Amino acid sequence: MKDQSVLNHSTFVADSENLPTVHYSFESELRRPDKLLAVIFQDLWKFRELSWVLFTRDLKAQYRQSYLGYFWLFAPVVATTIIWFFLNSSQVVDIRETSIPYPAYVLVGSLIWTVFAASVHQPLLSFSAAQSVLSKLRVPPETFILSGVGKILFEVFIRSLILIPVFLLLKIPLAVTAPLFFVGLACTILTGLSIGLLLVPVGALYTDVSRIIEVGLGFGMYLAPVIYPPPVSGFASRLVSLNPATPLVVVTRDWLTQGHSPYASQMMMISIAGSLVLVFGLIVFRIALPRLIERQGM
Repeated sequence: MKDQSVLNHSTFVADSENLPTVHYSFESELRRPDKLLAVIFQDLWKFRELSWVLFTRDLKAQYRQSYLGYFWLFAPVVATTIIWFFLNSSQVVDIRETSIPYPAYVLVGSLIWTVFAASVHQPLLSFSAAQSVLSKLRVPPETFILSGVGKILFEVFIRSLILIPVFLLLKIPLAVTAPLFFVGLACTILTGLSIGLLLVPVGALYTDVSRIIEVGLGFGMYLAPVIYPPPVSGFASRLVSLNPATPLVVVTRDWLTQGHSPYASQMMMISIAGSLVLVFGLIVFRIALPRLIERQGM
């Protein structure tokens, strides 16, 4: 028995020496944001397979009990196009001439806005879905957000397919810069995610934030040139120009159909700002996570 006890003790000592060393410090994580950001990206790479599993699981669950399936991805965009085409053709509203046939103009604008709205909503939705897991397992919360980004990209691809028959039917030629359309969509997603990620720490504690986002996006659509060309003068022109989504919508649509856009420089500035805000949002979200879990009693 003594020899066995000595053996067990030796094995325990050997195993203990192989354990990773954990260093604790009173220094705030905010003093080394670069180090914290490196940890976040390392976690994302380490748990990349989990992100894929979550993405495929949610995608299957979303359409498993739906008879019409992917039709619901097209429905909001098509419904908006039909309504505004009817209002404009019946002269209920007076929309000045657009650069491409009006139905296609509204369809492309609605598609871009839908992508932007989904990107703003997704971080909060991902965190809400992850609450029960985060309270029990050590899983980086950004894994769930990455899974949500995958869902957005998939839906963007499916929705973009509707543009093919519409452009063929209306005989609309594509611009030389048409491949940049997807670059514009990527910038739109990035900007939307940066806004949504900043709202997660507050939105996780107060459900009012989610409702404010929904109302704000519904109202904001009419302050962006989604269904009408950008006004050239007057108070409306100032409001539209102040909307950060305006360059995203205009430039992305112009790249597809025109080849150039007067809002290109603004688009670049907003994309750069969105990238910086996204990085800042990731750091704030990671630091605030333990307090969010504590406040919600998870």
